Amino acid sequence: MGLVACEPDRTCRYDVDVNAVLVLRCTHYDTLDVASKVEQWDSITVQGVGNVSVLYNNSKNAKEILLPLREDTTVTAYELTWKGKKETLYIQHSNTQQFISMACGCVIYHQIEKVWCDKVWADSVEIINAAVETTEQNNIRIFATTRDEKP
Repeated sequence: MGLVACEPDRTCRYDVDVNAVLVLRCTHYDTLDVASKVEQWDSITVQGVGNVSVLYNNSKNAKEILLPLREDTTVTAYELTWKGKKETLYIQHSNTQQFISMACGCVIYHQIEKVWCDKVWADSVEIINAAVETTEQNNIRIFATTRDEKP
């Protein structure tokens, strides 16, 4: 006769990382004014405003940028340095705490209400998907135009 005992699974099986995903839509003009679409950063540095940690440091060929939104406030700001110019991106959002399980605890979901930037190198910015509940969907798109120097 044998006894079988089960121990509860204490491992969190849910992805509790929730980040806004920023993507680029850039129109690049060469020296002959021929336009091409660029949808990745060739070199980008991203740092939170009021935060010493750098999320991306001169990252190459980045197609999307994961931006954690602050849980203690309703506006999160990031400094984006691209092509030697600094742009500040502001994200206004609400925060909703969601209990998942005893093993996972809670996750904070966000709803993006408004986005704006300084327009140093960015032409505009838009909300693609306001619900920030995973890292698998694009939330914000930033538009820019770049030109090669004419000889």
